[in-house]
Amino acid sequence: MKYPRLLKRFCALLFAALLCVSAACSETAGSPTREERLAAAREKYNEKTVHVYKQGKGSYKSGKINAYVYQSKDKTHWIINIADSLKITDEYEMEAILEVIAQSKYYDEDYYGPISFMKAEWIAHNLAHEVASNGGGTQQWLEAYMGESLSTIIRRSKELDLSPLESMSEKELKIYRMIELLLNN
Repeated sequence: MKYPRLLKRFCALLFAALLCVSAACSETAGSPTREERLAAAREKYNEKTVHVYKQGKGSYKSGKINAYVYQSKDKTHWIINIADSLKITDEYEMEAILEVIAQSKYYDEDYYGPISFMKAEWIAHNLAHEVASNGGGTQQWLEAYMGESLSTIIRRSKELDLSPLESMSEKELKIYRMIELLLNN
């Protein structure tokens, strides 16, 4: 099913707006502040619990969040793969993990974007997997918007790959920037 371009944009905006509403609803009076939640996430995810390694220099470590930096198949760019990324759903935990990655020698903000942008990628990735996996009317929209089958979307979103900015399509960049903007407001 094909949708006009305007409808695609409207749906993307609606999708991002729903993200903001759900995030805003989670912070009510009496709940921990952003700073308190981030501090708790940093205690859980830090250089002792997050392992960053590069293709040919290190290996997977059981019991840790593994961030594997590998070269694309065509050898044109480096990608950061976060294993078990679907298990992390809290945006503060995502941020704490990304901070550890950003402190590694393999990270370059000009190449991958700031932490807030990568967090937006992660959120979009988790949501795409959830929508593709859980049925409902949004699956057709997701297939049409992404131009991929549900099985491809599910397979590709099992683990998070943070790609360099230069390798992303305009569509991807717009989605991630919109989510990033909404999360920072």
